[in-house]
Amino acid sequence: MSVSALSRPVAVTAARLARRDRLDPVLFGLATFATLVVISDALLQDPDTLWHVAVGGRIWRCLCVPWTDTYSHTFAGEPWIAKEWLSQLLLFGAHAVAGWRGVTLLTAATLAGTYALLFGALRQHLRTTLALAVTLVAVMVSAGHFLARPHVFALLTLLLWTCGLVAAAERGREPPARLLLVLILWANLHGSFTIAFPLAGLFALEAWLAAGRGRRREVTVRWGAFLAAALAASCITPYGLNATLVTVTLFGSGETMPFVTEWQPLKLDMIGIVAVGSAAAVAAALAARPRRNAARLLAVALFTTMMLRHGRFLDMFAIAVPLVAAAPIARLRPAWSRVAELAPVPGAGASLRLAGGAVALATLLAALVILPRPEPSRSVTPVAALAAARSLGATGPVYNDYDFGGFLMAEGVPTFIDGRTDQLFLGGFISGLYRDLRRQDNGPFLARLDRFGVGWALVRPQSLEARHLAGAAGWRRAYVDDTATVYLRL
Repeated sequence: MSVSALSRPVAVTAARLARRDRLDPVLFGLATFATLVVISDALLQDPDTLWHVAVGGRIWRCLCVPWTDTYSHTFAGEPWIAKEWLSQLLLFGAHAVAGWRGVTLLTAATLAGTYALLFGALRQHLRTTLALAVTLVAVMVSAGHFLARPHVFALLTLLLWTCGLVAAAERGREPPARLLLVLILWANLHGSFTIAFPLAGLFALEAWLAAGRGRRREVTVRWGAFLAAALAASCITPYGLNATLVTVTLFGSGETMPFVTEWQPLKLDMIGIVAVGSAAAVAAALAARPRRNAARLLAVALFTTMMLRHGRFLDMFAIAVPLVAAAPIARLRPAWSRVAELAPVPGAGASLRLAGGAVALATLLAALVILPRPEPSRSVTPVAALAAARSLGATGPVYNDYDFGGFLMAEGVPTFIDGRTDQLFLGGFISGLYRDLRRQDNGPFLARLDRFGVGWALVRPQSLEARHLAGAAGWRRAYVDDTATVYLRL
């Protein structure tokens, strides 16, 4: 038998693997997209979605970005920047074209694409079954954060940034300059871009440790230049360095974190246990070669700490940690690596993949045709209550439930408080408010309303605010439904 005849099966196998490499992530993304479209109402459960769309509309109409607050009456005129302006424009554009269906389709497509790319990136190092299992775990622990908000776009840029750093580390070189374009995009999409700096710094440390003594000066210069360029690139936004400083303000004061659900520590429910268990398993695998994997262990520790302290970082943990750990784990256990999969692909496997793709596509089309158009959750859109307040002649500034802030911003009603607590409602405002609400006597809370000239209130029926207002002299309940209660000052 000739050499060419012997090599033919290998060539056929390589071609089949190449086709499967391209097809599998596409099928995974299609299935994820179809699933998210079926449950698209779940993507509109967050009150902040409404104000992000509203701010995007304002930016589009005036072709400018805001520098001061015009959406609240308590902090009107105070410095405030729309640091996520590009995401807000995307959300507004989707809404302008196709209403809330457009917003959910954009969100679903972004999420599906991100996790499909994660699957493809992991499979460059890990065998398909393991890469798929890890991706499915990542989707499961992140699913609670699948919401139509700017952070979904940031997950994609986090993935691209981390993939670029990993590829550079595996080649033994500094990252290419084109990776800075990802950071520029990230800085205009979401405030989480600042995590790019410590992550790049850890890969720079890995490169420095891996280099021989004769090359460490060169590595320091090359990676130092990249990090300096990254810092400069992150300032290419309408706000320059101000977008970076928001992170310092948020974590520096920490005032809002005890009162906002997404900033609470990770709950040790099923999702929390899976996430913590995953972190422990990855750390244990990397610790088998502690010197070689020291920088990546530190990266896993960084994202795990962030996740444990603030549950909102679950999705970032689920994206970054698998990418950081995949190559070292593949080197540790050859049976887990992609190389171990270089075997002929049965024809039945291709048929099964095509059948799965057909089912996903049919599900997607059926969902678009049959399911009603998605709408924001009634629990954060007190439409009837606001209409009643207007018909009753409610005048003056409003006191509103925190979760109604996004709705009021979209309706053009200046808020008492809303979801922009990364920059506003600080200096003792939000901590003092919740301290007053938790008191048994209603005097301090009512005095706060007097101080801001509040003339009416839009709150939840069973809330602390309703308890204070129900027995307050000078106030009467004028309307109530399952979502909200309207109180008017007499």
